[in-house]
Amino acid sequence: MKTSVLILGCLLATASLAQSTTMRREVWQWRDENGVTHFSDQPVPGARKIVLSGANPTAAAPSSAAAAAVTRPAQPAAVRYSSLEIWQPANDEAFFGADAEVNVRLRSDPPLAQGDRLLTYLDGNQLPGENALEHRLTGLNRGAHSLMSVIVDARGNERIRSAPVVFHMRQSTVNDNPRNQGPALRPAPPKPPPARPKAP
Repeated sequence: MKTSVLILGCLLATASLAQSTTMRREVWQWRDENGVTHFSDQPVPGARKIVLSGANPTAAAPSSAAAAAVTRPAQPAAVRYSSLEIWQPANDEAFFGADAEVNVRLRSDPPLAQGDRLLTYLDGNQLPGENALEHRLTGLNRGAHSLMSVIVDARGNERIRSAPVVFHMRQSTVNDNPRNQGPALRPAPPKPPPARPKAP
């Protein structure tokens, strides 16, 4: 009788350990008046509760790490830009003529990273051609114009800004013609007075 009770108790404990790693099983243990130990899944007066858990920390750890790897993919490190420069036109450069063309060229170090955007502004207005390193400007009005570029991330946060560049559009004048410089600009000598008629 004692042996069968002990075997039953061992079977209950083994079955509890074989349950899912997330299940917890309560077992009640008590001794009768003959000193025989009994186990049951129901509470009995005078019994002591034993909580059996089949959790295996060493087996659960890799699963948790794998789940974390799936739910939290690695994010690429943000690129740190050391410079953003408008290297053409030069600052204070002048262009002559109503049909003058201004070529704008930019460079960044390091080059533009994926997901970032390069925006260029002329007199505060964004130029078409996002992420373009070159722009061609025509039909500009006479006077001073300013250029500025900025790199922003996918959320629109500024990463780096270039120094502004100012250039000038000027109209050609007669003095711009090389043939109208130097001796060509000297006034013509006065004509001699007409000869007087000789007396008879």
